[in-house]
Amino acid sequence: MPRFGLSELGRREAENTASVLAKEPVAAIYSSPQLRARQTARALAAYHPELKVQTSISIAEVVTGWQGRPYTELHAIDFDFYSSPLPGEYETVEHIWDRVRLFVERVRRRHEGRTVVAVTHGDIVFVARAGYLGMPIEVTSIRGRHIYPGHASLTRLTFCLPQETYPKRVEYFDPNGADTRWSRGWVTVPAGGLLEESEEGEPGGPPWIPPNSDQ
Repeated sequence: MPRFGLSELGRREAENTASVLAKEPVAAIYSSPQLRARQTARALAAYHPELKVQTSISIAEVVTGWQGRPYTELHAIDFDFYSSPLPGEYETVEHIWDRVRLFVERVRRRHEGRTVVAVTHGDIVFVARAGYLGMPIEVTSIRGRHIYPGHASLTRLTFCLPQETYPKRVEYFDPNGADTRWSRGWVTVPAGGLLEESEEGEPGGPPWIPPNSDQ
């Protein structure tokens, strides 16, 4: 949402993630135009004072008429606003993949062989992860039991050759998460994505739904 900044917890998480990237040889930092993303990017840039944060609408939040609606209404549709669009502007999963893919291609040409950080939003990361793993560009690839990107988490795409369309590796690290499977360091994301482990009869909604918080 516009002008929706980080909470105190969100600022602490952004700072923790920034410290993880402090020693990385970062060549450029890009950010979504949304305030909370720009605040996170500034925390990262504090460790790289020679860099200026560049904003890009290509990694902005998803356009949907559901933006700003009460959490209870979103929960009622299992957060699948792609299959239940409201009147007005909205994006499909295919639209998101197109803009993210073009953003990555431009950044790779501009900073060939360098490390670039892009600060964006959960569903944008989710679609990018699915697309670069070769999964179908559809709602089922970013919902179900797939692990939702944690607050201030990191997803890394490693390309080895300029002509490569797909990365050699897709990795995930959630330095602020409670799940020790990916909160202690980088893990390689398998072809089918990261899936939530659930016990038989476990109550609750779809496990990809992020916690209800003010971050």
